[in-house]
Amino acid sequence: MTNRQFYIFIFLYTIALFYLAIELPIGPNEAKVFYTDTKLLHYATHLCSDFFGNGLDFRLPFLIFGLLNIYLFFVMSKIYFKQDSQSYLATTIFALLPGIITASVIVNIAVFVITLVLGFIILHANRQIVGEGVVMLLLLFVHDASVIFFISLSIYFAFKRDSKLFGISILLTAISLLYFNGLDIGGKPKGKFLELLGLYVALFSPLVFIYFFYALYRIWLREKKDILWYISFTAFVLSILLSLRQQVIMTDFAPYVIVAVVLMVVVYNKTLLVRLPQFQKGYRLGYKIVMGSLIFSSLIIIFHKPLFYLLKDKTEHFAYPFYKPYWIKLELSNIGQNCYTAKRKKIQYQLKYYGINECKDTDVPKIHN
Repeated sequence: MTNRQFYIFIFLYTIALFYLAIELPIGPNEAKVFYTDTKLLHYATHLCSDFFGNGLDFRLPFLIFGLLNIYLFFVMSKIYFKQDSQSYLATTIFALLPGIITASVIVNIAVFVITLVLGFIILHANRQIVGEGVVMLLLLFVHDASVIFFISLSIYFAFKRDSKLFGISILLTAISLLYFNGLDIGGKPKGKFLELLGLYVALFSPLVFIYFFYALYRIWLREKKDILWYISFTAFVLSILLSLRQQVIMTDFAPYVIVAVVLMVVVYNKTLLVRLPQFQKGYRLGYKIVMGSLIFSSLIIIFHKPLFYLLKDKTEHFAYPFYKPYWIKLELSNIGQNCYTAKRKKIQYQLKYYGINECKDTDVPKIHN
């Protein structure tokens, strides 16, 4: 990928993200955060409240950090590649991942965690220990499940025999577990492995996830393991182990796993370069198929609205929970009603954002979903 192609892509990508953030109605989890969260997400969603009159009112900070993550990933990729063209390719793949697109547009904590993880990797590569420590402390307060990150660092620094950073990692692991909730491992044991696998497939897109898993496994067996691999592999394995007994919250693990997509490109390049040109055709064809599937998945997310016209049952659309309350609001406006009683609290929060309150006993008629 050339310099010009990359910057054209970034320009179009930015427009697509803004379009998606503006056009997509408020989601159930977004509305719940908007009205009930008291931490970082509360301040982020209210920072631009009532300023734009569209989805940017509560999504702009997440969009800005999402674009910042693209830049930080490019900077990090230069640690692994000497040629800018390889960094452009890795960054393009990262930007097109469905998980990155949704994290950049929809209200969630993952976009901030990704920023801190990428920043940590860059600081570590430049041996800025003070900066690493600051980022670790920020992660401790920003992410309730930061214990995942600290466990992976503890393992890495133990193998590297870095006693100073190992001690800090162990200390932060203990603090995260004792005072910041850490991971929720309570409740009745119930296997959710297949559900987790489906979430990872949705996060990466099917073919990209298969190759990503292969890349992590190959590095484990044959290649040199760096800090990024330890962070990603540890988070991935922990999520698998926990899924055998309970439901896993994807935003707890995804930020630590998805940043290692650069390793996938590293493995692909090594696989390709050790073969003569006449034996590279199959690998290049595989690359085109995987990239084609990734681009297709990204376009489906960005231009998802036309899919409603292709489905007989609109409830089968992945974005239906975002649009249903908005459609209800339009119907209520047409009949001059300003209240609605929903069975699900999250839907009630969505309607509240549009100025539709829950019906009281004196309000008639009532509409129930």
